[in-house]
Amino acid sequence: MSQAQHIVVVDDEAPAREMVGDYLRMQGFEVTLCDGGGSLRSVLVSRPADLVVLDLNMPTEDGLSILRWVKQTFPTPVIMLTATASSIDRVIGLEMGADDYVSKPCELRELLARIRSVLRRQKWARNAQSGRRLAAIVSLDFVSYGRFIHEDEPATLAAIDRIFGQVMTPTIAQRRGTLFKVLGDGALVEFQSAVDAVEWSVAFQESVLADPASRLAGGDIRFRIGIAAGEVVFKHADRFGETVTIAVRIQEIAEPGAIALTDIVRQFVRGRVDAPLQDAGSRVLKNVEEPMRIWLWSPGASS
Repeated sequence: MSQAQHIVVVDDEAPAREMVGDYLRMQGFEVTLCDGGGSLRSVLVSRPADLVVLDLNMPTEDGLSILRWVKQTFPTPVIMLTATASSIDRVIGLEMGADDYVSKPCELRELLARIRSVLRRQKWARNAQSGRRLAAIVSLDFVSYGRFIHEDEPATLAAIDRIFGQVMTPTIAQRRGTLFKVLGDGALVEFQSAVDAVEWSVAFQESVLADPASRLAGGDIRFRIGIAAGEVVFKHADRFGETVTIAVRIQEIAEPGAIALTDIVRQFVRGRVDAPLQDAGSRVLKNVEEPMRIWLWSPGASS
């Protein structure tokens, strides 16, 4: 029986899916090609997949509805492909459970790097039962990930693995956190308290800034971080809901190496955390009804 990891590629355009399939086979994967949701369902019901590469824009059934079905039925990670670079499409996909997101036409080496990242780091995600609870969500984004991968893929992946394996995951566990989603260019983490979320985020940013291994030939590795607190829905190893969405969106407000957090988080940690915050005023976030007051922590603010 083959030990190769099984990847399912779903795209209604035959040349595109065959190109991706041929490339992944050359990299040692076993690949099944599907032209839409119907054939994907038949494949997954008859044989488990290690990962699905799913086109977002298909004429008969859109990728979001297919993604919803996959995530409700199987614990299979999904990387979405889309012809649009809209950040709102990316957020919707992540809200619905996508594990990573690549724009079309995609560079095959970048897609491969993201596939390997998702597969390699699935072991770091913890299983959980379904339900709702209050939590603080931290969203991290690797600034200029695509450029670093293009310029020096081996060095970039080695640096990311070191950051995740030696800096991120051990310290998350110390703060009773859960790394529940790892993307090629970032991650989502749940903490039981806003204090733990903020203190961990500040310590992480300071560690990355001070780490010589984060300095590559193409520049210094930097992360943006967003923190939101509120009710989250959890199912298996994933988390959903508006709190997750807000954390992802406010992360985009932060400068490289900095942290953005909601006013609710700031109220929870006020007087309890040594992290000077700057009032960034009210910001309008996509698909959030009311403007949200945002606070910023910048490198050097705690010194």
